[in-house]
Amino acid sequence: MSNQLKKFFFQLIDLLKIERSQLPIFFFLIGLSTVFWVLTVLSKEYTATISSSVEFENYPMDKLLVEENDVILQMQVKAPGFALLAHKFNFFSTIPLNIDNFMIKRKGKTWEYFWIGDQSLSELQEALPTNMQLLHVQPNRINLIFAEKSQKVIPISLKSDISFDRLFRQKGKIQLQPDHITVSGPKIVVEVIESISTQELNLQNLAKSAQGIIPLEEPRHKELTYSHQEVAYQVNIEQFTEGKAIIPIQVSSVPKGYELKLFPEEVSVHYVVSLDDFDLVEEKMFKAQVNYDSEKARLTIKLNKESDLVDNIRLSPTKVEYILIEK
Repeated sequence: MSNQLKKFFFQLIDLLKIERSQLPIFFFLIGLSTVFWVLTVLSKEYTATISSSVEFENYPMDKLLVEENDVILQMQVKAPGFALLAHKFNFFSTIPLNIDNFMIKRKGKTWEYFWIGDQSLSELQEALPTNMQLLHVQPNRINLIFAEKSQKVIPISLKSDISFDRLFRQKGKIQLQPDHITVSGPKIVVEVIESISTQELNLQNLAKSAQGIIPLEEPRHKELTYSHQEVAYQVNIEQFTEGKAIIPIQVSSVPKGYELKLFPEEVSVHYVVSLDDFDLVEEKMFKAQVNYDSEKARLTIKLNKESDLVDNIRLSPTKVEYILIEK
């Protein structure tokens, strides 16, 4: 193919009777003619449709946009080829629209701001080059839905997966700082939010207290903003042990003239207590009792008094046998 083109080129040179020494002048004249032809073509006016994205300006300060609205305007224009070519290369690819010039209509809890293209040709014309005449625009209507801006103080909910080493446990509640944040956004969105969750805090086999920073989950709505993007946490732990107290079982509801003999007469109270509080727990802090019921062969033991220092209480046994003895 290259040999054929080369052969054709030399045949053309011979046909035009151009000497090889004059070839540079020949090519210069060809190039100059091409430039003049392009300039002539681009200087003519054409009717064409161009596309430009919209950039909204001057959002209302007391309201928030409920939904993002990406708008592409299709504009029929009359312009020189130079202007159309400049647009093709994105020399002016966005059209600003001033929301202050939109018409407003209340719709329930929201506000509709709308723009009519046929009534706003002069506004669009100002955004176009002076040598470009706007004839028509689509879409003819742009709707933006806004909601009233609102703020609400909302509690933080910690999402966690925490485990502890043997004989260690959490001491008190996990502390968050702050434990509430201010959420701003459309009123219809903010008013239904009950809590804001953190990302998951994963701590395994803890044997000492832990602290750090945990990010909040991203807002579910783009229109929401948080006063804080993260919170500090403090997980306090303590070492614990098991304890046991043996206490007498008291009786109640015994018929007058009788006494109740229990088997056994004492109950073992098993509990879990912080190692720091172990020596503070005393048997007198507990009180066990059974209520006489003639219809039952065994009576259930109830713990009527217990220490605030302990938890995970277990009784052994949980029931006792009895004999009702006349005095």
